[in-house]
Amino acid sequence: MSEVGLELVRPVPAWAVRGSLAALAASLLAVAFGGTGPRPHAVLVVALAALVVATTVLPGLGLAALVVLVAGTRLLVGDPPALGVVLALVLLVHLTLWAGAVAARTSWRTRVELAVLVRGLREVALVQVGAQVLAVVAMLLVGVAQGDLWRAAALVAAITLAAVLLPRP
Repeated sequence: MSEVGLELVRPVPAWAVRGSLAALAASLLAVAFGGTGPRPHAVLVVALAALVVATTVLPGLGLAALVVLVAGTRLLVGDPPALGVVLALVLLVHLTLWAGAVAARTSWRTRVELAVLVRGLREVALVQVGAQVLAVVAMLLVGVAQGDLWRAAALVAAITLAAVLLPRP
């Protein structure tokens, strides 16, 4: 079997990419569970920590999506979050899914060119502009007419946008 070698200008090791995935997933869960309402039981905290570790160690399984699902479920059963929390969650969801997709393409020995990561982050930033505006509109709608119907509609819209706009591995 032959190997191909590439000269990288500014390589980023895969452990740094996976470490950023862990930090983003943990931050997403911390923000989702950090709002008003009852604090999670210690067993749930351990399970969430295990999920973050599994997402980092085995990114190819797509567990980043499960992290997002857990955070979204917490929001559905809890009190409506403040606008700042929603904006932070929209950003963290997008970055977590993006980092999960990048990490899924790497092995532990992989090095990724920094320019590739920066280009991907620019694409994330472009999508974030529209996503943040939609989040503000959704929060305004929830403020005008309280109800689970609006929350469900906003969740469906977010899932649809994520499915359409996020890159596929």
